[in-house]
Amino acid sequence: MIKNLAKVLLFSLLLASGQRAAAQFKVIGYMPSWAGDVNTVQYNKLTHINYAFILPTATGGLYGNDNPGKLSSLVTKAHQNGVKVLISVGGWNDGNDSGFEQFAANASYRTAFVNNIIGFVNQYGLDGVDIDWEYPDNGASANNYVALMTQLSTEMHNRGKLLTAAVVGENGGSILNAVFNVVDFLNLMAYDYNNYDHSTYTYAQNSMNYWRNRGLPKEKCVLGVPFYGRPSWETFAQLVNRGANPYSDTYNGVGYNGITTIKNKTNLAFDQGNGIMIWELSGDFNAGNPNSLLSAIHEVVLQRGGTNPPTPGNPIVIQAENYNSMAGVQTEATTDAGGGSNVGWIDATDWMAFYNINFPVTGTYKVEYRVASLSGGGVVSCDLNAGSIQLGQVAIPSTGGWQNWTTVSHNVSITAGTYNFGVYAQAGGWNLNWVRITPPSGAKISTTNEMVSNLIDNSIQSGKAFTIYPNPVQQTLNISTGGESLAGGTIRIYDISGKQVVTARAASNQINVSALRSGVYTLEYIKGDKKITRQFIK
Repeated sequence: MIKNLAKVLLFSLLLASGQRAAAQFKVIGYMPSWAGDVNTVQYNKLTHINYAFILPTATGGLYGNDNPGKLSSLVTKAHQNGVKVLISVGGWNDGNDSGFEQFAANASYRTAFVNNIIGFVNQYGLDGVDIDWEYPDNGASANNYVALMTQLSTEMHNRGKLLTAAVVGENGGSILNAVFNVVDFLNLMAYDYNNYDHSTYTYAQNSMNYWRNRGLPKEKCVLGVPFYGRPSWETFAQLVNRGANPYSDTYNGVGYNGITTIKNKTNLAFDQGNGIMIWELSGDFNAGNPNSLLSAIHEVVLQRGGTNPPTPGNPIVIQAENYNSMAGVQTEATTDAGGGSNVGWIDATDWMAFYNINFPVTGTYKVEYRVASLSGGGVVSCDLNAGSIQLGQVAIPSTGGWQNWTTVSHNVSITAGTYNFGVYAQAGGWNLNWVRITPPSGAKISTTNEMVSNLIDNSIQSGKAFTIYPNPVQQTLNISTGGESLAGGTIRIYDISGKQVVTARAASNQINVSALRSGVYTLEYIKGDKKITRQFIK
């Protein structure tokens, strides 16, 4: 049992690392073949990069890759930083979508296209494909789009790859709802609405409302933002360099998104979706420049606790007002450094919970609280998963005022994993501005190769044709075996702690997992002396 539990934990870590973007807030940047330097990309602030573009031929072929050396270099550097790279097919192309229209209408040409995409993805070691058909027409063209995306979905997901699509911000009726079920997520191009005010905050709201009201799941809704202005088509960096205010949205008749709007849109994307998409990365300033829009996005992401979890020695800061649930507290403006809001009116037994906080290694973490108390002080404690794991408490001193801030801390022992992190008032009478969690600085995270060589036996490597999809899954998990029957076998599913949560005879190639809670799971299939293990996210 210890050996099996080690495998479960191992693969959970690998999966959480390799598919972090699927489970957490996505930050997706397009990189054109004709612009941008792969050496200056802020990889640590991204989860995905879409390389743009290749174009389809009328018979399902692919026109040549304009800059193959750049794509190869991008994949290498991105993968070294845990960032996925997809190839984006299509683009505006001066409004010429004839290649899509013709090959998508023919079943043989569609198959040829899918096979060519598989070859391209394999050739460059890509993580999936992004379809940017601008735009299918209503009627037959819309149905052909569904047929294409369904076929691509099967082939990509069978190979553990992603399928995404870029769609118009509003009035995308030719993208039928059937597409929602086959893609991993949709990138909403909430820009180019018109010229001067082509990408306002209101248009972003309207775009997300349009797709969500049609039934697009929140976890598949990614908001697109521009790193350029209209009607001049200058990049954000060019506009600022010639005098535009980086925090404004207009300059000499040009409309763009400044830092304030970009942050507001990122918060909107957290509230109404599960990611933000950028067209395109070369329009931004490089790392270290205070006007970088990607850095502004990253700041919000860290505040909301959505991605880029702490690595050994590097802390994550959770803003108190960004709780996912609470009892008894209120927010107010703060005068503490950095401004924003703090949480106040905290009485005994009040609490806040912050979902999906990742602790990358097992060890002793330092937890700091930014607090203020007029006179009485108080006591704060923290816990994991609604109090099921208690971590300890620390006293809060009187600071002489509700906006006189100090920092208190304690050390806690945590087993690596992703948890809902709770802050609880053992005794009230204090305000909270933020919590900072610092992982152990000396901890060592084993490399994938080390973990595989140490803990994986040959049985895990067997059954290469055995695949499960979609991943992440919401309701029905499909099993593909390459034609081999599952009959006579047994399926068991284990949670991240190694507890068996499902057992069933393998009577069909589908398993209903809708009753499982969100988390990382291991599926084990046993038939005779054959044992195959696969992991998935719910």
